[in-house]
Amino acid sequence: MKWVVLLLLSVGLLVSAQPKQCLVMDFYGLSWISEPTMRHMELSRWLTTNGDSCNSEQLLLLWNNLAMWAGVADSAELRAKVHYYYARAREKEKK
Repeated sequence: MKWVVLLLLSVGLLVSAQPKQCLVMDFYGLSWISEPTMRHMELSRWLTTNGDSCNSEQLLLLWNNLAMWAGVADSAELRAKVHYYYARAREKEKK
């Protein structure tokens, strides 16, 4: 049992040490979570974690597909996060 816990902690540390990337397919993969509340929390967490890594085209793709991918978990909070990171991405691209 101790080895399992140690292995899971090691994997968790390795994953958290990875540089943040904006992989839209990861966001899409979270849309397959069947429980809407859990889906909303995971999509929101993904945006918070990876939003700054996305460029404006990727965020536009997220925005355009959010209703379909999030389903009933779509919310003003998710939309606001996508909009916020889109505005930041546009500012970075202008420089």
